[in-house]
Amino acid sequence: MDIDLIERLMRLLETSDVNELEVSENGMRIRLSKTATQPARAQAASAASAFASDSSARASASGSKDHVVVAGLPGTFYRSPFPGEPPFVEVGDTVEDGRKLGIIEAMKMMNPVEADCVGMITAIHLDDGAPVTAGMPLFSIARSA
Repeated sequence: MDIDLIERLMRLLETSDVNELEVSENGMRIRLSKTATQPARAQAASAASAFASDSSARASASGSKDHVVVAGLPGTFYRSPFPGEPPFVEVGDTVEDGRKLGIIEAMKMMNPVEADCVGMITAIHLDDGAPVTAGMPLFSIARSA
């Protein structure tokens, strides 16, 4: 997914009655929302940076058999929906594509971290409440056949 496509999607979203748009392509996901508080150009640059970091982190982890789910944006990582509640997933849990694994809070907005493959959680790389940067590994998943 390139920056031009992201910018075109942003323009389409602005002129439509739709409030949110999520697109997946080649294992990458982008979610756009009209309720964001950043200017459009800053959002596009941030998204492009997140995808570049995401691709390089996945490439560096390619020596492992496990699939690595990385942060798409900087913020604070949370393993559960609310303090004191059980985490979304634990090591050993089986997950489906699209299952919520955690949350990244960025600019007072809660952004879901979702599985992008089917498999078993083999590692959780950060503690609850840890600061995270775009491209940082969050979860490792052993893909199911």
